[in-house]
Amino acid sequence: MMNRTRSRGAAEFVREGGNKGISDSQARPSTASSSVIVRNWRDEPASPFWPATFSTSAPPRLCLSLIIFGLASLLPVKAADDFQQKLQPIFAKHCVKCHGGDKVKGKVNLKEIANAAQFLAKPELIKEIIDVIDAGDMPPEDEPQLKPVDRSVMLNSLKAMLRTAATGQIAKRNPPRRLNRFQYNNAVRDLFQLNRDVFALSEKLMTRETIYLNAPKMPERVNARSLALHPTGGMGEVKPFPQDLRASHGFDNQANQLTLSPLLLDAFFRLSISIVDSPDFNENSVGIWNDFFMPPVEGADVSAETHRRIAGFLRQAFRGPVEPGTVDRYTAYALGKLKEDFSYTDTMKKVASAALSSPLFLYHYQPEEPDQRPFALASNLSFFLWASSPDAELLDLAESGELAKPEVLGETIKHMLADPRIERFLDSFPSQWMQLENILAATPDPKLHRYFSLDKQHPASLQMLIEPLLLFDAVFVENRPITELVMPAFSYRSDFLNDWYDSNLKPQQADRKKIAEENKPIEAKRRAAEKEINSAKTELEDYTKSIPEIIKKTAVALDLAPGQARWEAAQLEALANNVALSPWQRIGPFGEGDLKKAHDRVFINETEVDLKKTHGKLKWEPAGNLEDGKQHQLTGANCSTYLFRSIHSGIEQERELSIGSDDSFKIWINGKLVADKYITRGLAPDQDKVKVGLAKGENKLLFKVSNGGGGYGFYFKTEALPLPGDVVTAMKVEPAKRSGEQQATLAKYYRSLAGELEPVRRETEAKRQRLAKLLNEKQEALKKLPKPRNPDDVQNELNRRFDDEIRGKVRSKEFVRVAAKNPRYGGVITSAAMLSMNNGTHRTHPIARGAWVIEVIFNDPPPPPPNDVPPLNEDAAEEHLTIREKFAKHRENPDCAGCHSRLDPLGFALENFDITGRWRDKYTNGRDVDATGTLLRKYPFKDVVKFKESIVKEDKRFAKAFTAHLLRFALARELTPADALAVERIVNQTEADQFRLKSLITEVIHSDRFRQVD
Repeated sequence: MMNRTRSRGAAEFVREGGNKGISDSQARPSTASSSVIVRNWRDEPASPFWPATFSTSAPPRLCLSLIIFGLASLLPVKAADDFQQKLQPIFAKHCVKCHGGDKVKGKVNLKEIANAAQFLAKPELIKEIIDVIDAGDMPPEDEPQLKPVDRSVMLNSLKAMLRTAATGQIAKRNPPRRLNRFQYNNAVRDLFQLNRDVFALSEKLMTRETIYLNAPKMPERVNARSLALHPTGGMGEVKPFPQDLRASHGFDNQANQLTLSPLLLDAFFRLSISIVDSPDFNENSVGIWNDFFMPPVEGADVSAETHRRIAGFLRQAFRGPVEPGTVDRYTAYALGKLKEDFSYTDTMKKVASAALSSPLFLYHYQPEEPDQRPFALASNLSFFLWASSPDAELLDLAESGELAKPEVLGETIKHMLADPRIERFLDSFPSQWMQLENILAATPDPKLHRYFSLDKQHPASLQMLIEPLLLFDAVFVENRPITELVMPAFSYRSDFLNDWYDSNLKPQQADRKKIAEENKPIEAKRRAAEKEINSAKTELEDYTKSIPEIIKKTAVALDLAPGQARWEAAQLEALANNVALSPWQRIGPFGEGDLKKAHDRVFINETEVDLKKTHGKLKWEPAGNLEDGKQHQLTGANCSTYLFRSIHSGIEQERELSIGSDDSFKIWINGKLVADKYITRGLAPDQDKVKVGLAKGENKLLFKVSNGGGGYGFYFKTEALPLPGDVVTAMKVEPAKRSGEQQATLAKYYRSLAGELEPVRRETEAKRQRLAKLLNEKQEALKKLPKPRNPDDVQNELNRRFDDEIRGKVRSKEFVRVAAKNPRYGGVITSAAMLSMNNGTHRTHPIARGAWVIEVIFNDPPPPPPNDVPPLNEDAAEEHLTIREKFAKHRENPDCAGCHSRLDPLGFALENFDITGRWRDKYTNGRDVDATGTLLRKYPFKDVVKFKESIVKEDKRFAKAFTAHLLRFALARELTPADALAVERIVNQTEADQFRLKSLITEVIHSDRFRQVD
């Protein structure tokens, strides 16, 4: 057993304050207890319950004066000579004017540095000077420039002094760091060999559906999609802790960001319990179920078997050897639970939950003891490449000491790069390096860029971000030079991206001239058909109008009087036993507060109806349009309407009324209330049957309908003589006393049904039907003729089809490898993703784009702008100006000029791309886009193609920047000046191999900084 092994570690032990078992029920700690845990860990690293190696306080450091003294006594003569003879003269000539005068710029005062020892005590300053000189940022453009030979001498001397200064520094060890959400998910998944994620991961921007990471070459076609806006997966009833904060560079694995507040600690306790209690945590989803959670076979030594299982589990969970006493305590806890009648499976779930709550699981740290470093190296490797704990094979290599051997480490790296788990590196580093998560927040004005957000659930950003990620995959899989991330020979594009880059992204325009020509013969045929229809319609109408006259003339020739007399006698006999209904009269609505009040209130004299009386502004009005047997709608709410009619009955009889109402109703017959129904309902026919007694002669019917809100109406029906009222009235008068009008009414009505006229009626009806048939045939023929096309309708249909096509493409998962025919496109810098995410809603932001390039591509982020500099007020600028011209005055501020001289060329080089990454030659005001500039003060370019070519020429500078990003991600901390030397060594070692991606990754791992070799 190695001298330093993992001690106790389960958070439950801490909660117990030193008891010899694990907490009985995995109960959550209170906020107070959580605070104690954190305090004990940080302030009492030697606590017997928390590992001493978890101290976050830095080891003692020599004070500055001691460093200076030591350097002064040990300083190489060459360093002192270089400072005095080479650097100080250049400083005096080119630097102290700004960095040593009355007003010191950049908080750098070179006059305060009197000798080499003082200079060597400031490695950060040395590194900063190297960076600005190497990038051509200093001296400023308006100051005398360094001669090439002076620049070379200065850089060589500064780099030599930085190596000396770094040698005098104590190497910065990687601090303890909590697992971030992505790492936690993967570590738990690997520990239990789960077949799914623990929780949905929105930070995973791309989901690959094609398997290719271990192929020698990327397939020509791959399926991939982004679920970042709608993440899926995870285990039921498991709630993740919040997504971790990202450092300024975009990485979410940095130790200084991964804090552990009492609330978050409490969340981890809850989370560990919810995982093992999830309904999805079972034998079908957990790969180690049979080996860890399944009860031992009958007759087995349960104590020994449990101890064996826990020992292996804790070694994997805590990423190294575990102290025997710790294993014994976990085992004792488990055996205690079994004695309390817990099932074996539930007991082991509690053990697993306890391990997940331990700081030895939650934290990844670097021990200082040499014999522990192989395990730290194994963890460094696995968290860097797999974003998870090391597997058993890695731990075995660490325990045997083989992993520290360069040749074994090299083979291990190859194995890990080829393992499917390398996908996790590709899920985290590339997207965070490129800051692609920002594209999800891009919101270009939909009025100006409609197709970006045409599909709200699948905005264009989800297609855009996949392109640079697939390019990074290809550079990784095929181990290409990283300069191909800037200017590749190919890209992976979907149909949507092809349209986005190469088309005008507009629907096909209707050919209005062609449509007009095609419409001419169609319209001519339709006009001729319509003329024939009008002629046939006129003929039919004229003949139909003549039929009564034809029948009348025939009737004159015939004697209809006997037949009419017989018919009248028969009708009068039938009328004696039937009823006749007068047309309705109506008054209302009368308003009231609610339905009940309206139903009960008396608005008129309901027993003696006077049709001549007015009630306020309301009066009785004829309502002859209200036909019986139909539903009729009324107006108003919380009101009542009255309807009145007379019923003539030839005899005293009982009749049934069929009623429908919305809502309530009352009915009076001859002043007597015969029906009263208070109800809330919708209108329908025949809802109620009301039997009423009718006296011989005239009867008065009053119908009150009340409504509470919503629909309002009534329905009424009863049997009645199917004769018009004027016919009935005329028939009741003796023939000798009838007026001329009454005689004409009866004669006309009888002619309509007289049997004597049936032959002429049949003849006229037959002809009318022939004419109607002819008209119908002509109308049907017109319907079959093609209609002229409306150009607006044609355009609307083309627009709809195009929108549907875009919606289909934006949901596509297929990306095809295409050659970079147009060099303006391709690469991470000119991808639609980057170009869309560094803008506002209405215009491009060249400074934001430039800041992205200088931070991501050159790893040289600018400082924040001064607080006293107002932002650019575009509204105050003249509309005819270009963005470059609007910024011109903004750059006149001397406090801004330095950064703008660096940022502006990078951002304005991309001005030919609008805010969604689509090409443009002119601004909306008609002015030409000016994308010219100079990179690093030595590469003039006229367009974005030359700009990218200039970056590729600076391949070593890009390799240094990229390697620094990679090393920072691997170490999970900010880099120091000493780390910069490691970056330079890595770059020098991979230069002959053209800075291929896997070579850079391999050399980062082989570096002393990664392996923590002093």
